[in-house]
Amino acid sequence: MVRRLLQHAVLLGNLACAAHAASAQNWPGTKPLRFEVNAAAGGLIDFVPRELSDYLAASIGVPVVVEDRPGAGGNIGAGFVAKAEPDGHTLLVTGSNQAVNPTLLPNPGFDYERDLAPVSMVVRAKMLLVAAPAFSAKNITDVIAIAKQKPKSVSIAISPIGTPNHLGAEMLAQYGKIDLIFVPYDGIAKSMPDLMANRVDLAVGAISSTLPLVRSGALKALAVLSPQRSSLAPDIPTSAEAGLPGLQIDAWICIMATGGTPAPIVARLDQEIAKVLTLPQVKNAFNKQGVEDFHMGPQQLGQYLHSEATRFSGLLKHSRVNATSQ
Repeated sequence: MVRRLLQHAVLLGNLACAAHAASAQNWPGTKPLRFEVNAAAGGLIDFVPRELSDYLAASIGVPVVVEDRPGAGGNIGAGFVAKAEPDGHTLLVTGSNQAVNPTLLPNPGFDYERDLAPVSMVVRAKMLLVAAPAFSAKNITDVIAIAKQKPKSVSIAISPIGTPNHLGAEMLAQYGKIDLIFVPYDGIAKSMPDLMANRVDLAVGAISSTLPLVRSGALKALAVLSPQRSSLAPDIPTSAEAGLPGLQIDAWICIMATGGTPAPIVARLDQEIAKVLTLPQVKNAFNKQGVEDFHMGPQQLGQYLHSEATRFSGLLKHSRVNATSQ
C-alpha cells in the first residue's frame, strides 16, 4: 500500500511538472502581456515598462500593454497582480515599496511573499545627498558635526514614508546618530524650490533629478549614498568613504508575477526581459534618464527583496515618522 501511494505521488508530481513545462512552451500564446504599474503616470517607474514594452512585444510575439494602478502606497497595483490568474500575463512593475510595504502595511489583503513571485530586477538609480547652497557643510562628516554640535538645527526634506528619499534621510539620522528636523513633502521634487532658496538644509534625491541642479550651482552635492561612486558623477564621494558603509540606498524598479505562476514561465519572462535590457537603444534611453540597467533573475531578486525588507523593517522600527504622519 505504501509503495503504491509513493508511486501515485511520483506520478502526480511528474504530471504536474509536465503540465508546467507544456504551459511554458505554449506561453505566451495569443493573450497580451500586461505591465501593471503601481504608481501614477509620468514618473520613472512608468517610463521603464513603456520603454521595454515594444521591444518585448516584438520578441514574444504578442502585444504588451502598460497600465497605471496607483494608490495605497503601491498596494492597489500589487493587490491586482496578486489576485490575477497565475499564467504569466499579468506583471507588477514596482519599486522599493515592494520591500517596505510588508512592514508599513502588514494586512493589505494579500501576502507579499506568497502571492507575488520575483521575475526580474530591471534598473536602479543611485541616490544623492544634496544641500542648500548656503548650508555650510561640504560633506557628510560636516553634516554630522554640525548636527551634533547643535541638535535639531539641521533640517532635511522627506517624501512619503517608505520612499528611497525618506529611507535615505532615516539612515543619515540613525547611522550618523544625529537628531534632524524632518520636513515632509508630497514628493521630493516639491522640496527643491525650498532647498534652493535655503528654507530647508538637506534632501536625498535620485541622482537623475538632483545632479543637473548640482551642476548648475543651484545645490551642493555632499555624497552618493552607495559603496561605489556613480559613473554619472565620479567626482562626488560616497557615504562609505565618509565611514558610513551602512548608509546605502538605491531607487530601483523590479518586475513581479502572480504567485503560483509556473517556474518555467517565470524563467522565460526573465530571459526575455534580460534580452531586452541588453539592447543598446534601451541602455541609451535609460542613461538619458539617469538610471542604469541592473538585472537580477528570479532567485537573486527574491533574496535581495528579502534582505532589503529585513533591513528596512529595522530602520522603520526606530523611525520618528509613522505612516499616519505622511
